[in-house]
Amino acid sequence: MRGVEQIPWLYDAMMALMESFGLRRWRDWLADGARGRVLEIGCGTGRNLTHYPAGVTLVAIEPEAAMLTRARRRAPHALLVRASAEALPFRPGVFDTAVSALVFCSVPDATKGLEEVKRVLAPQGRLRMLEHVRASGLGGKWQDFIQPAWTCVAGGCHPNRETEATVEACGFFIEPEGRKARGNMRRFSARAK
Repeated sequence: MRGVEQIPWLYDAMMALMESFGLRRWRDWLADGARGRVLEIGCGTGRNLTHYPAGVTLVAIEPEAAMLTRARRRAPHALLVRASAEALPFRPGVFDTAVSALVFCSVPDATKGLEEVKRVLAPQGRLRMLEHVRASGLGGKWQDFIQPAWTCVAGGCHPNRETEATVEACGFFIEPEGRKARGNMRRFSARAK
């Protein structure tokens, strides 16, 4: 089922609101730390594409055609590829940085997607991630309760995923430098163990 997160104009409106409350600074941090050959996973409408520093070689993937069309308007010279995180069409070790912003909550098989990211990263490569995660206490129980309906309405988003734990279980080490948590939002950089 197509959810609100796959309707480009609605997605952009939601993101603009979130960015006005601080998400823009986190996006800046996410892209600013990218180096070398960069893979952005799930670029959506391309809201990150204009944040990257000069000198990076950027490739972005997105499974939804309508989102890629909007991303193309935002970044006409970017290399955009229609693909999913679970089946990256790249050879092993080709990227220095992988970037993901609010994506792995919606990847159908997050473990397989992260294994693919690890496969395409160079040995000293970094995964830079911005994600919402399962809250602790009553907030987490509420996320568990709403998850089935939310996942249908939001196009596959699981508000209660424990993404940091999944990242670590897939063989990444989350670096303490730059890691930040605010409520159920997380940003961090990780490297393969």
